[in-house]
Amino acid sequence: MRDIAIIGGGLVGLCAALILQHPRRRVSIVEAADLSKPEPGGLNARSIALAASSVQIFRALGIWRQIEAVATPIRHIHISSRGRWGVTRLGADDYNLDALGYVIENNELGRILLAAVAASDNIKLEDQASFESIVQSANVTIGYRKNKRLKQLKTTLALVADGAHSQARSELGIGHQVIDYGQTVVISNVDLGKPKADTAYERFTTQGPLAMLPLGGKTYACVWTLAQDRASEICALDDAEFSAQLQDCFGFRLGLIERVGARFSLPIQRTRADRLQLGRCLLVGNAANALHPVAGQSFNLALRDIACLYELLADRDLAQLDDVAIGAIARAYESQREREQRQVIRYGDGLVTLFSNELPLFDHLRAAGLGLLDLLPALKAQAAFAGMGMTFGGNRLLRGHL
Repeated sequence: MRDIAIIGGGLVGLCAALILQHPRRRVSIVEAADLSKPEPGGLNARSIALAASSVQIFRALGIWRQIEAVATPIRHIHISSRGRWGVTRLGADDYNLDALGYVIENNELGRILLAAVAASDNIKLEDQASFESIVQSANVTIGYRKNKRLKQLKTTLALVADGAHSQARSELGIGHQVIDYGQTVVISNVDLGKPKADTAYERFTTQGPLAMLPLGGKTYACVWTLAQDRASEICALDDAEFSAQLQDCFGFRLGLIERVGARFSLPIQRTRADRLQLGRCLLVGNAANALHPVAGQSFNLALRDIACLYELLADRDLAQLDDVAIGAIARAYESQREREQRQVIRYGDGLVTLFSNELPLFDHLRAAGLGLLDLLPALKAQAAFAGMGMTFGGNRLLRGHL
């Protein structure tokens, strides 16, 4: 019998285990993939942007130094609209911060999280274990298949963290809504001739945003949102043609594109679960909310969800809690996270509407909005702190300690 079982051992599931572990709690992770096989690194790596709120959480867990050693800080953000005059600039120094955020390769972050999980006496990781069923009664029974054998895991509380297409969510009978933006994100790392240290770029085009995130040295992570048919054309290009198209869209602020890595493309959909809890089961990560990448908030929002649950569980011995107490915690989790989740969704959808529209009027609105934002320090600060996830304080982990 476990105290907490987490279905899904991706970055969110691993973080949930590290955050919610306790000397009096036994935590298990059930993950279908073979976690001994890391994702590619270097020019073919996929990356993630860590908001300042996530940095605080990793600091509280005692693993920030390891992460910081392989992450690239973002101390400046340059936001522009293609072909228009409006520009907004954000700087960490303006808010007395070391950085506005950090960029790290997924495989590096996963390696550090897995090492921390392996070092914990309170966490058991079952990878290559395919989820099959979940049943609630006086506790939760999770069925999974490993080495062709069907196994069961009993737990007091279950976290569903198996992604936007969550099988566990479906097994629980929790519905979800899907918004298809009619866009595809193309991801590739590129080497640029004139990199600017610690500076990230977000350029809005009529088809969607194009972000360039620093990965250290000459390398930037390119996250390019395009209409679906245009994305298919772009992905079919060879390296030279892809570089030329990207150069035309982004411009020459960072010099010439010298090399490009592998391209990945994903259709962009926003998925939101109809509820965040059912009985002894709670949804986190993309199983709860999968967001448009324009604001870079999906992973960071998931960590703040888990930080909320950490506060609600505090030092409680879960084995001593009955259905009434567990239900009260689950409902409190849902009600406390509802406000920020809705605000983050509205923020992202607002950016999509304003910055992914081909109507001429919106071109002028984009330019005017960016220019005005740059001239209004209070409004710019509000936007900056929202992006950093620091507008919902009062949480111990967001203050950097357990």
